[in-house]
Amino acid sequence: MNWGRELKRAIPGAQNFTYGEYVKSDTALRHGFVNKPNEIQWQNVERNAVNIMQPVRDEFGAQRITSGFRTPDVCEKLGSSRKSTHTFGYTADFESWDGRTRLVDMVEWMWDNLEFDTIIAEYWPEGWIHASYIEGYNRRRLKLKDPDHNFDLVTIKHLIRIYG
Repeated sequence: MNWGRELKRAIPGAQNFTYGEYVKSDTALRHGFVNKPNEIQWQNVERNAVNIMQPVRDEFGAQRITSGFRTPDVCEKLGSSRKSTHTFGYTADFESWDGRTRLVDMVEWMWDNLEFDTIIAEYWPEGWIHASYIEGYNRRRLKLKDPDHNFDLVTIKHLIRIYG
């Protein structure tokens, strides 16, 4: 299959991340879905890697992408929206590789240093970070997501007060 990118290749400008990390999906494999981006989605994946993931890696060390690009079918199987930002390639969900870096510290640094559309603190404090980057449309929103899939728009001060 021609994926449009060599999956083992590092993403230009984000040398610590491969294309394959962004499309790997156990859900897709289990259900026989091909989790393949088109050219525009690949470009969005590259922007996320360069503008979000590589700077976080440079500051905090290794991160593990738990979910990057997803087709609408994969999103639906996961209980997410078929129009999730994952389906456009804008988003990566990630966690600290070694678990030693506190998620709140990463989000605080991202808030202070990066351009982004939305950061979601999902299922904290043990959960993960959802971070989207949309070229020309970065709203700098910060949300908390609870186990019932409720979202609250919060400030960085509120997040630090709760988890800092």
